[in-house]
Amino acid sequence: MNDTSIFIVGGGPVGLAMGLLLHRFGIPCVVVERSEGTTTHPKSRGCFVRSMELFRQWGVEEPIRERGLPPYADVWVCAKTFAGEELGRTTPEPNVGHSPSWKSMVSQDAVEEEILRKLEGSPTTTILYGTEAFDIQEDGRGVTARTRNVATGEEKSWRATYLIAADGAASQTRRDVGLSMVGPASIAVMSNDYWHGDMSQVPRARDIAGCRCFVDEPGIPASTILNTNGRDRWLSVTQIGGPDDERRELPDEASTIDRIRKQTGIPGLPIKMISRSIWRVSRQVAEKFRKGRVFLVGDSAHRFPPTGGYGLNSGVQDAHNLAWKLAFVLRGRVSARLLDSYDVERRPIAQSNADFSMGNRTRIETMEKAMRSGNRDWIAFWMKDYDNHLHSIGQSLGFRYESGALLPDGTAATPVQPRVYTPSDRPGGRFPHIWLDPARQHSTLDWFDTEMTLVTGPAGQEWLEVGRNLAQSSRVPLRVCQLPHDGRDAGIHMGPRGAVLVRPDGHVAWRIPYLPVDPVRHLQKAMQGLFA
Repeated sequence: MNDTSIFIVGGGPVGLAMGLLLHRFGIPCVVVERSEGTTTHPKSRGCFVRSMELFRQWGVEEPIRERGLPPYADVWVCAKTFAGEELGRTTPEPNVGHSPSWKSMVSQDAVEEEILRKLEGSPTTTILYGTEAFDIQEDGRGVTARTRNVATGEEKSWRATYLIAADGAASQTRRDVGLSMVGPASIAVMSNDYWHGDMSQVPRARDIAGCRCFVDEPGIPASTILNTNGRDRWLSVTQIGGPDDERRELPDEASTIDRIRKQTGIPGLPIKMISRSIWRVSRQVAEKFRKGRVFLVGDSAHRFPPTGGYGLNSGVQDAHNLAWKLAFVLRGRVSARLLDSYDVERRPIAQSNADFSMGNRTRIETMEKAMRSGNRDWIAFWMKDYDNHLHSIGQSLGFRYESGALLPDGTAATPVQPRVYTPSDRPGGRFPHIWLDPARQHSTLDWFDTEMTLVTGPAGQEWLEVGRNLAQSSRVPLRVCQLPHDGRDAGIHMGPRGAVLVRPDGHVAWRIPYLPVDPVRHLQKAMQGLFA
């Protein structure tokens, strides 16, 4: 029997992110992935601000960003063909400085490869490719699983304290533990066709993230051609069936290449297919994200329409939410009851992202009628509305936990506006970013990693002393940091003599906007309330 603390089924971007997070906490884990290596298919496109902030912290932001499109390519075009008449284009999402790390239009294969590279030589995270997991059994003290080497058939047995299902939308682990998905499983049948074809001679090839093509020819469906390198590698995403279509096979390659060539608008373009996949658009969220010692993360927990790009990004944030809780529990620092907060916090966020993604899909379906109409006013209306799909920093950065591992302070929640991010130090939200040095190298976000952090206002010296004294006796690791100014312009409202407790995942757990008569008692009570 092989032993580990955490057994992770699935080595895609979310499973690898979990492996890297646990590595940073020094928690032993094993990641098993049935494929022989990282994906060779671009799959998801785009890592949003919060994901890029985490990659910055983990030391992989720059290599991932270097493999994405240039910053100015945050633009989508609607056209009759990729090289033909342009019907309209979106505007870039404005970056107003809420983060040290702007989003990147980068594909999933690059993300997986760079996280894997960061894990090379890890003493605590083991990754087994070409390995499938089966026969998962849970008892009151842990989980057992068996693995099989896909190539050799060699089997092993594993024992872990907890198991994480990161094995994707069709998660067998989720089925094995008896957790169901809620929502429509098949909204449409889609094909993803990854192909090589040199379109560098087309001016827009270098400065757009994707093109929605509406060919003026009967039988040629609308399709999105996604940019991967601005030159010769493209991903075509096309609906090939409705919700009742039971097909399991892709259209033949020759007819697919003919369709793609017409959508490019370049007759005779040499096209070589690299890889292809068929999949179903779903809008589903698991009934629960946890059953006993098994946790669902990423696509095993939620399946969104790809319109919006929230699959990979939500999954990475699932891992970020769960990892510190597992580490604190496994180190004996807090009660295992902390793990109950994972489902309470992340499932409502998944529902919100599912709704946002579904709304975007409806927008695109409606927009097609306008694009094919030739009516310039109608087209202009929908092109302007298309920005509501693509400008979503409020959705990706402004999500808040309203209950879970936090202590509400009585202030009222405000609705999330997908296009607008309003920073705040209110409990449940991400603590705001402030540059801490003139060179803009160090951010407040750098304070939050593997410990709880007490952040004080610029006149909060008493809190500094209280926090340092408590840190010496607390089982929960605690650091103390002081703001250089009150941060009101950045959405910080604790006041000059106030304080907040921030979790390792950067979300505020507790806020007090003044210095009480007995600050020691207040801080101790807050820690006890969070981790009792």
